[in-house]
Amino acid sequence: MKNADKAGLYRELAKLTGADFHLDRSLSLLLGQKKPPAVHEWLEHLRQGLAAGRGVAEAVRGFPPGLAADMEAALIEAGERSGRLAQAFTHLACYFASAAEAARKARGALVYPLVLAHVAVVLPEIPRAISDEAGAAGFAAAVLGRLGLLWGGLLALALLWRRAARAAALHAGPDLWLGRVPLLGAARRHWALARFCQVFHSGLLAALRISECCRLAGAAAQSGRLRAGAEQAARAVERGETLALALAEPGVFEPHFVNAVAAAEESGGLDEEMSRWARAEQADAEAAVDRAAAWLPKAGYALVVVYVVWRIFEMAAGYFGQIGRLLETA
Repeated sequence: MKNADKAGLYRELAKLTGADFHLDRSLSLLLGQKKPPAVHEWLEHLRQGLAAGRGVAEAVRGFPPGLAADMEAALIEAGERSGRLAQAFTHLACYFASAAEAARKARGALVYPLVLAHVAVVLPEIPRAISDEAGAAGFAAAVLGRLGLLWGGLLALALLWRRAARAAALHAGPDLWLGRVPLLGAARRHWALARFCQVFHSGLLAALRISECCRLAGAAAQSGRLRAGAEQAARAVERGETLALALAEPGVFEPHFVNAVAAAEESGGLDEEMSRWARAEQADAEAAVDRAAAWLPKAGYALVVVYVVWRIFEMAAGYFGQIGRLLETA
C-alpha cells in the first residue's frame, strides 16, 4: 500500500473512531466506499480479524506482508490498550502523510536530472549517425543500448537500496552503513528515532512497563541498531537500571537524547519528553529530505556533465584517429 493511501486510511479511521463510531461500524462505512484495492484488502482483513475475536493490533499483525509494518501494529496496540485508538490513528496518518510528501519531493528532485541524462545519451549519437554508414539503424541501436544501460543501472540501484533497507530494519550492520550514506542516511536516522519516540510515548500513555515500551518502540523504529539497543535497554531496565542508563549502555542512542531522557525521568515528564522528541525528529527528518531534494539534482547534473565530457573526448579521439588513418593511407 502506498504511503499516501495509508495516510488517507488512518485519517478516516481517526475521524470515525474519534467521533465515537464503533470500529466495526467504521469499517463497514469505509468498505462501502470506493477504495484502492490495497486499502480495501486492509479493511477486509481487519474486519475478518475482529470477527474472529482478535484485537485490532493482533489482527493487524496477522496481515499479509506489505499491508502493515511493525510500527503500525505497535502504535495501534498502545492506542488500543490506553483507550486512545483515535489518537494512534492520527499519529499514523501524520507519519504516512509526511513519508508520502518526502517521497514526492525525492521523485520531483530526480525528474530534471533524468531528462538531462536522456538528452546526454541521445545528442552525442547524432553526429555519428550522420557520418556513419549505418545511419538511422546504427543511431537507434546505439541510443537504445545506452538507455538500456542507464535504466538497468538505475533499477539495480533501486533494488539494492530496497533490499538493504529491509535488512537494515532488522540488523545493525546494514543499518549502520545505510546511516552513513550522504544525504539519505541522515533522513533515515531521524525517521527511525521519530518512530521510536512516538511509539514509546504511546506505550507510556497505555501504562505499559518501561521495558515493554522499549521493545515495542525498538521494533517500530525500523532500524536494526535501535532495535538491538532497545532490546538491550529493556533487559537493563528489568535488572533495575533507570531508562537513561539503560539507553546509554548500548552506545546506539545519541548522548543528548539520553541526557534529555534522564532529565525527564527526574522531573516525571517522560511522556511529554518522548512526544517532544518525536515531533522534533520528524521535523529534522523532513528537513533532511529537503536537503537531499536540493542536492540530489546537483549530483545528477555533475554526473551528466562528466558523461558528456567523456563522450566529447571519445568522439574527438575517434575523429582525430580517423584523420590520422587517412593521412597514413594518403
